[in-house]
Amino acid sequence: MTTSERPMIELVELTKTFPGQRKPAVDKLSMSIERGEIVVFVGPSGCGKTTSMELINRLIEPSSGHIIIDGEDVTNGDPDELRRRIGYVIQETGLLPHRTIAQNIGTVPKLLGWDKARISARVDELLGMVGMDPQVYRDRYPKELSGGQRQRVGVARAMAADPPVMLMDEPFGAIDPITRDRLQNEFLRLQAEIQKTIIFVTHDIDEAIKMGDRIAVLREQSHIAQFDTPEKILSEPADDYVADFIGAGASLKRLNLSRIRDVEMTTDTPTGLLSEETAALRQRLLESDWTAMLLLDEQRRPRRWVTIGDLRREGRSLDTVGLPAHAVVEGHSTLADALNELIESNGGVAVVVDAKGAYQGIVDLETIMVAVRAMREEHSAFYLAQKQQPEDAAR
Repeated sequence: MTTSERPMIELVELTKTFPGQRKPAVDKLSMSIERGEIVVFVGPSGCGKTTSMELINRLIEPSSGHIIIDGEDVTNGDPDELRRRIGYVIQETGLLPHRTIAQNIGTVPKLLGWDKARISARVDELLGMVGMDPQVYRDRYPKELSGGQRQRVGVARAMAADPPVMLMDEPFGAIDPITRDRLQNEFLRLQAEIQKTIIFVTHDIDEAIKMGDRIAVLREQSHIAQFDTPEKILSEPADDYVADFIGAGASLKRLNLSRIRDVEMTTDTPTGLLSEETAALRQRLLESDWTAMLLLDEQRRPRRWVTIGDLRREGRSLDTVGLPAHAVVEGHSTLADALNELIESNGGVAVVVDAKGAYQGIVDLETIMVAVRAMREEHSAFYLAQKQQPEDAAR
């Protein structure tokens, strides 16, 4: 088997029994995780999902079983050496408060003996990658950052030595819902570039559906109730335990399976630049079928929604009339993100932008409804095909 064909992580009957306990906290957990995929461990509190993840980088030593990383059995090797090969992100980030952001990110490279110039270049690269200007943030301390910024630094630190494997323990759990959505989307965008193999722990099934290529729904003692794609788990839960854990609203949860880039956006929305003459903007809007126009700045970033009435206000700067274009999403965001933004928007639409914030198109409620109908029809066709197979075999 070639390197590209073998799994990046293999767990073979991994077991942990803590002293004084009769039952294992993790009981014979076995699974294979492919290169570049995100596998989410999800389940109720106390089921063993965090313990299972901590066994993988041997923060907790296993009682029995094997951990195989990239074909190498690391169960009994040097745990410190193992941890330098695995990025680790936790809920509270674990940043050292007395060290600068640059020093925090450079912790593992320094332990690996990198020279100062190489560490500095890597710090700047990673800060830029997670959307933080190195000139602004590298010399700050964790207490000077918001919760969302600290979480980004935690992700950057985990990637510092370019590890092939990352472990993420509820990394966005302690952040407000709006910031959490944005960080999830940023991370998915980043993962499309870096293609790490990731184990992600959460108790939130909606987050699991959004983030995971595959999901392991765990029972007590990390027994696997179902290990499959989000689509399969939503459409065909293995048993009542999985169905109950998914809960109501499976159709709405499917919105987390579709990315905005995969649906047909509306691109005929009248747009203009804040720097243009008002008369030209007014004429363009009158010639369209729309009642409002989206104004962009010189970088084509959405700024204001304006109507004909707004454009007739003499002596008013265009960046003060109309309503702010707040409902903005990127192409890798989910339809659930778009729906949330749309509900809170000024114009009843979500504005789609690229990674640099430049306007791409809009998504409205009709776009989302069409996507939901398509998913429903696809599931119905799949279900009928599955049902037909045994009938054909019986003939």
